[in-house]
Amino acid sequence: MNIAGLRGMSTRFFSYVRDPRVSLWRKLAGVLAVVYFVSPIDALPDFIPVLGWLDDIGVLSVAAFFVVREVQRHQPWKDTDGLPLDEEGRSRLPPSVRKSV
Repeated sequence: MNIAGLRGMSTRFFSYVRDPRVSLWRKLAGVLAVVYFVSPIDALPDFIPVLGWLDDIGVLSVAAFFVVREVQRHQPWKDTDGLPLDEEGRSRLPPSVRKSV
């Protein structure tokens, strides 16, 4: 991914996080994976040389794939027909202009 793609993905990520239609658990999936990674309580303890690290990497990988897929599938403009909306979800265009669009 180049710099332009990374910038576009970060823009989409922040619109995904700010969208009130997205449930809280979907927004927190990545954060919960990082908390699991740094937590001393694991499914397989980290003092087991390889297996203890693999479960942490597995949880982080699954969460990263989930978050990237969710952000790519997120379409904030789907219900708006491309018209600008205010914070309450109402159209910012006057009624006379909405009829002609």
